[in-house]
Amino acid sequence: MLTWHIPFDPRHEKAIVDFAATTGPRAGSYEIDGQRFWIKRIEKQRWINRIQKGPAPKAFAADLAALKFLAGRGVPVPQIVAEDKGLFAMRDSGPTLQVILRDRLGTEAERVAAFAAAGKALAELHGMGISHGRPVPGDICYQDGRITFLDFENYRAHRNRPKDFRLDLIIFIFMIYSFRRDESPEIIAAKAAYRANDPGGIWDSATEWLRGLRWVDTLTKPLQWRADPHAREFKSIPVTLRAFGV
Repeated sequence: MLTWHIPFDPRHEKAIVDFAATTGPRAGSYEIDGQRFWIKRIEKQRWINRIQKGPAPKAFAADLAALKFLAGRGVPVPQIVAEDKGLFAMRDSGPTLQVILRDRLGTEAERVAAFAAAGKALAELHGMGISHGRPVPGDICYQDGRITFLDFENYRAHRNRPKDFRLDLIIFIFMIYSFRRDESPEIIAAKAAYRANDPGGIWDSATEWLRGLRWVDTLTKPLQWRADPHAREFKSIPVTLRAFGV
């Protein structure tokens, strides 16, 4: 039975129940009065995904619990509309940074504003003593000047430490470079915004930590020479190191 986090609306119920009856992908969407909503359910894993990500039910439960907890802390996360065993529905939060950058949505000034807002929001999240766990561009949305963080499957309260903030920051920068390896205005804005709002030496900590990993660039050179998309993330290694002055 669905548990509602907004006033009951039979249109929501029908859309969610209809989706639950299908055997398709783990996420789907529907619209009501021009507003898009998303439904997420437990992923059906192949054995390799289970090894890489761990049990899907555990990750799903962690994501839902984190969204509820973090909403109570004032973290910008999606509004949960309803939930049931194995699925929940949430309000759309706009396009992700990945889509904005890949599809060149809006003007350059609008894209720069989105990435600056993301850098600032991540720094503010760390300032609240909270680590996202994996803040990749595909899990950060931007709409009407507001950043929303998605997908907290990797969130664990015991990982809210400075070294986890450092890893968040590195993942954030590294994954942006995996889509654009040049110093685009969007990337420059994201880096500058984080540094301007750095809650306590996180950028410098990341720089020092990465100094000990310069050998990774040399080791992965043969992989970096491969054609995209197979080498996309490997090719991000040297530009990420340079971004931190390493």
